[in-house]
Amino acid sequence: MLSESRGSAVMPYFFNLQTTRGFNMNISTRLILMSCAICLMATAQSGLAVAPQFGTQTCPVKLNGVRLGSDLTPGGSSLRNTIAWDPASRLYHLWVLANDDPDFPASSVLGEFSHATSTDGLHFTLDAQLSYQIGSASYASFGATIDPPLDFLRAAYDPIGGTWKLFAWTENVGSSVGQYNYNSSVNDLGSSPFNTSVQHQGPLQSPFAGNHVGTFGLVDGSVFLRVDSGPSAFGSGGGIGQFNFIDAVPPGTSAELNEADLFVGSPYCWFLDANCGNSDPRIPAYVHNIGRTLRQADGSLASYYSFRNASTSARLDKQIWFVSSSDNGATWSNPAGVFADGGALTIDGAPLAADGFFGTVESVQRPNICRIYFSTRDADEKLVMVSASTGSGCDALFADSFDGCGD
Repeated sequence: MLSESRGSAVMPYFFNLQTTRGFNMNISTRLILMSCAICLMATAQSGLAVAPQFGTQTCPVKLNGVRLGSDLTPGGSSLRNTIAWDPASRLYHLWVLANDDPDFPASSVLGEFSHATSTDGLHFTLDAQLSYQIGSASYASFGATIDPPLDFLRAAYDPIGGTWKLFAWTENVGSSVGQYNYNSSVNDLGSSPFNTSVQHQGPLQSPFAGNHVGTFGLVDGSVFLRVDSGPSAFGSGGGIGQFNFIDAVPPGTSAELNEADLFVGSPYCWFLDANCGNSDPRIPAYVHNIGRTLRQADGSLASYYSFRNASTSARLDKQIWFVSSSDNGATWSNPAGVFADGGALTIDGAPLAADGFFGTVESVQRPNICRIYFSTRDADEKLVMVSASTGSGCDALFADSFDGCGD
């Protein structure tokens, strides 16, 4: 609904109403773990998320040796990115706006985004910039008179079609972007994430075109959109809606199937709910456009996200929030934080700024490691993208921090 700042200050835009590593253990240890498991099951049954707990040491994410964020792009445009793990190449893949964008929207088009790879998920090497493949759907076919500027990307492998998809959301630019306005568009990368010549499929068609603020993920034929609607049969609204994905030119979705309530039990309420800030005394807020829904190693679905203040669009806390579903999205746990104490986090061993609240969330699941990415401010007040890891496949019992950042 409101987007990430393109500068050092957060600014509002228009809005539209419309997871056990194997090891030997003695009997006492087994009893402890059994007790923990019972507690976890009880917690899950009560509707509370058993969130992965990440360590306190984070490491900056770098592109060709430069930290993503203010160091690489003073205006913050390099925070517009998405990261995925490709088991075939055994590499992390990054798609990022590595150029600063003082002339927005002209310099935020698909051809200005770059692809990069990394072996450790922290140190990326630039590859090439993206381009439209010959024969792609033309943006002019969908009422756009300019190449649509892109704010928020999300890459995902589609096991049904056997291809990589790159979703991108375009903010409320106006009539010059036609059907892309306040809507997500889809680019097909083919079977390899290395492909930078993308087959553009066009903007998402109804029913939720223009009524969502970004794509959180594509999982087994379901696309997850952060919807921008008010209270409904699915809850208070403003959550992550699940839709069948229609892989076509142009792409589309089914009607909304389910929606994860991202506010219940949290300190925040969805500000388009008439009770929010009134009979509901919690802080009026919205879930930021950038988050991730993915399939975890245990088969459950998980979503990671952050909150913004509804009045100022300012970041709200030093926390990444988490919900999960064990029934493929039909029901979701209540929100829970992934950090026991977000204020204790460090970057390369140095403390965060006092106002270094978290945003622009990404998450990557590998068989033996779960990595979370987010942006914050360092002690010098610079925006920087960092990463933390559980080291144990999003296991909720065992969490490891980094031994070092590899520099």
